[in-house]
Amino acid sequence: MLRLVLPLCLTAILAACQSSAPEPATRAEPAPEAGRPATIPDNACWTTDRIPAVTETTFVPSGADATLAPQEQVIAPAQDRLFAVLCPEQVTEDFIASLQRALTARGHYGGAIDGEWGPELAEAVRGYQSTQGLNSNILSLEAAQRLGLVPVPRAAL
Repeated sequence: MLRLVLPLCLTAILAACQSSAPEPATRAEPAPEAGRPATIPDNACWTTDRIPAVTETTFVPSGADATLAPQEQVIAPAQDRLFAVLCPEQVTEDFIASLQRALTARGHYGGAIDGEWGPELAEAVRGYQSTQGLNSNILSLEAAQRLGLVPVPRAAL
């Protein structure tokens, strides 16, 4: 039971490190019907995650001596995203080890294959998902399906 709760607690701790306090994650919310992908089953669990803002720092001349001062520009604002995730009972030690192997094979994870959800795995999940447009360290159901870790519903084929 501890191994099921540990990844959720770790995610909550990492979320607390963000610059603003996000809303607490909720599970099993009603799925939004508009724009819902066909690969999401009706009984899926859902979570909300705070996706950090994308910023760019440039250096601009300031003052009479033309020293450079940093200036930060927001390229994409922070946002809360609702997305389907694996339900807690699906995230077993064996599943996490399979996730570690799948991300290692794709060049996103370089840690031990130990079935433990740690900070290195969370960042590997973020790196993998960010290439698909979701900058979150919480594994989405769609990413797990793309990795071949959970089945895709027959209706979506």
